[in-house]
This record gives sequence, C-alpha cells and structure tokens, in this order.
Amino acid sequence: MDSRSRLAWVFALTASAAMAVQTLNLVERQCRRLESALRDDFRVVLFLRAEGKDAPTRLKVLEEKLLAQPEVAQVRYVSAHEALEALKREDPEMVDAVALVGENPLPGGFEVTPTSESLPHLLTWIDSVQNLSDWSDVRWKPAQLQAILRARLYGHWMRLVLSSLFCAAAALVLWALSASLRAPVRGGERALCVAGALGGAAGLALAVLAAWPLRHDGLFWSWAPLWTQAA
Repeated sequence: MDSRSRLAWVFALTASAAMAVQTLNLVERQCRRLESALRDDFRVVLFLRAEGKDAPTRLKVLEEKLLAQPEVAQVRYVSAHEALEALKREDPEMVDAVALVGENPLPGGFEVTPTSESLPHLLTWIDSVQNLSDWSDVRWKPAQLQAILRARLYGHWMRLVLSSLFCAAAALVLWALSASLRAPVRGGERALCVAGALGGAAGLALAVLAAWPLRHDGLFWSWAPLWTQAA
C-alpha cells in the first residue's frame, strides 16, 4: 500500500469514527431531553371517594402526608369543580354526557408529581400510599412511564459508550505523544497525523450537516459545548 492509499484510509477511518461519535452524542442528548420532557408531564392522580364536612382539614392533612414522602416532588389538590372545568376545556362533548347525570359526578383528587428517582419503583410507592386514605381510584399513564424509563436506559448506555470512546481516543493521543518523544517524527508519520485530524474534522462536519434539517426541532437539535461532550 503506497503512502497516498494509507493517507486515504486514515482519513476515511477517522472521519467515520468522528461522525459515529457525534451521532451518538446527538442521540444521547435527544434521550436526555426526551426523558426530561416526558417526566415533567408525568402525574399520578389519587381520587378521593367523597368529601365530608371536615374536608378542608382532612385534605390538608393528606397533602402534608403526601409531601412528607421522599418519593413525592409536588402535590396539588384538584377539586371536583376544577376537574369539571378541565374536562370542559379538553372534551366538551364529554361534559354534555356528564350533565345528563345532574350533579357533578367527578371526584376530587390529588395530582402528585413523583421524583425522578422514584419512577423505577413507582408501583411500590403507589401500594404504600393505599392506606393513607380511602382512594376511589389511582390513575397514571403506564406507557408514558415506560417511555421515560426506556429513554433513561438508552441515555445511560449512550453515555457509557461515549465515555469509552473518549477514553480510547485520549489513550491513543497519549501513546502517539510518547512515541514521538522517544523517536523523531518522520515526514510520513506527520502526514498521517494531519490526515487523521482532517478526517476527524470532516466527520464532525458531516454529522452536523446530516442533522441540519432538524435544526428547527428544539427537542432534538441541541448541541452541548465541546468540553461538556468530552466530559
């Protein structure tokens, strides 16, 4: 293999590696932002059976008990009237069906925002709060919870792969520097280094160009600073 062929191979190899690394970095950022968007919208709703005369006091005690748990980030009580108003905004046709019943049949309830750390064992937490009150029903979105956990898993895996690649690249650079200190660098080796650097820059540029059509998608198009990527 002549010198030009070696330069071409080095250029193509480093360009492919840089493009793959930047693509993985983009996917990792997407997983992180997708998880954050889904997690901010995730709620667990605990419906009460009925509100007695001591409702304000009882509701305040229940709210304090829920907030005292480490798995809970926020708690908001939604009254039956507020639930009906929300239903009017989201599904007016359903309100007509509810009006046939006469009195507002929608129950009040607590809208709980779980902490990020409690999501993997959410079912265990739901079982633990069953004895706090006589709940008529507990509602959450299992598909949304599964999507959050999958995005978190894929993000962790991408970060592990990226960390391994950056460590390998750092080890390669240190090895090249130590080799150059032990022996003088010849012209052919210097040309290979230049070809590798140009290939890496070309690979990063190709990754940017490939994702450029998605630049208007704020959830997807999010480039971290170079020092953050290296970390």
